[in-house]
Amino acid sequence: MPESQTAWTVIRPGNLIDAKGGPPASGQAVVVQGSTIHWVGASEAAEAPGGPLSSRTSYQTLDFPDATLLPGLIDAHTHTNMPGDGRSGEAVNLDDTDDTRLLRSARNVGLALASGVTTVCDCGAWHDTAFSLRQSVESGLVPGSRVLASGRPITVTGGHLWYMGAEADGIEGVRSQVRQLIKQRANFIKVAASGGSTSTSDPFRPSFTEPEMITLVEEAHNRGRPVAAHCRCTGAIKNALAAGVDMVLHCFFCESDGTYRFDHDTARRLADDGVWVNPTLHLGRTRRDLLRRKRDIEELTAEEQTRLETLEANDGPRLERCASLIDAGVRLIGGSDCGWGTYPFGDFQGELIAMADAGLAPMAAIIAGTRDSASAMGVSDRIGTIEPGKEADLLVVEGDPSRNVEDLRKVQAVFRAGVKAPGPVPGFHTNLSGGHT
Repeated sequence: MPESQTAWTVIRPGNLIDAKGGPPASGQAVVVQGSTIHWVGASEAAEAPGGPLSSRTSYQTLDFPDATLLPGLIDAHTHTNMPGDGRSGEAVNLDDTDDTRLLRSARNVGLALASGVTTVCDCGAWHDTAFSLRQSVESGLVPGSRVLASGRPITVTGGHLWYMGAEADGIEGVRSQVRQLIKQRANFIKVAASGGSTSTSDPFRPSFTEPEMITLVEEAHNRGRPVAAHCRCTGAIKNALAAGVDMVLHCFFCESDGTYRFDHDTARRLADDGVWVNPTLHLGRTRRDLLRRKRDIEELTAEEQTRLETLEANDGPRLERCASLIDAGVRLIGGSDCGWGTYPFGDFQGELIAMADAGLAPMAAIIAGTRDSASAMGVSDRIGTIEPGKEADLLVVEGDPSRNVEDLRKVQAVFRAGVKAPGPVPGFHTNLSGGHT
């Protein structure tokens, strides 16, 4: 589009967090040309002689004097097909068609965008639905967050998420699956390196052999795709490290008998190798908070009361385990795993808050959900920070989340590719019963 026909907008916040690593800055302005950040600098310089707007006669000015402008959030771990209503993946596999799952995905990326998440990374969807979702968002058919899609997660026969359609066994099996996914333009590769909640899988043992994992990662890296490995046991984490994966999801140090034992040597290796770790802390809290809300309204069943007590008891140890990763120097990224369990779309911020509760400084938690998620996914040249030349994916929140990370929930405006998203109302976030406020 010729420059004369491209919309120009100047945004003036009270504070600017560019997520490049420095502190918040006041008195700044961001000039957006079309879908791109054109200029960032002192507010008074934007319209001064020689400034980016000095020769412009037509542009829009948006002032947010009591708010903070930061990059749009990047959720590195979502399942857009999933409802977040407590149903398991196996139940969704039996209950729903791919058409239903795709329509749900379209709804979920709309909820994500309204809450401030401008990019979702789909870490496992049925068959071709994630690719169809991505195409629909890119074409403008579906309004919502931009989508980075792994497509079908690669798993062993009967392994975790087998029902999504990418079972693979042996070196040639995993090689073929990676190549097929890359043929479909997968943005990254997701592998179930251990079992999980799928009943036919074993979460306490590695799913693939080390040679299979090495082949998978070599094939992905040969075509410039990062690899995210679901790891619910120490053996799977070690195999993932040996193969050179880029991201470890969950990173749960569990022995083959189900006993949790933090492995300091493996944690140090994660740090030394620069592997990104997504701890998925808030998923358990969503179920806990749902039961707490129910308890305020009606009496819990004996089973529910026991479940609540277990979840409350587990929260502290879970945060302590994440704190041990932080102490070891492991690099963390923000990924909610939303859609799974009782975690509906619309509150990725809950994961960043949980990471802060585990010991990350508020600014570090923000960077984990912006710049570092973009780096882990290999898209930091386009999104993740506020600087000229990058996509104008922006979030405006009331207050200062660098001081109080919960201010990330106080959404005032969201922009994706320079376009202001419809809504949300200030303070939009998912409530604990699965709806939205």
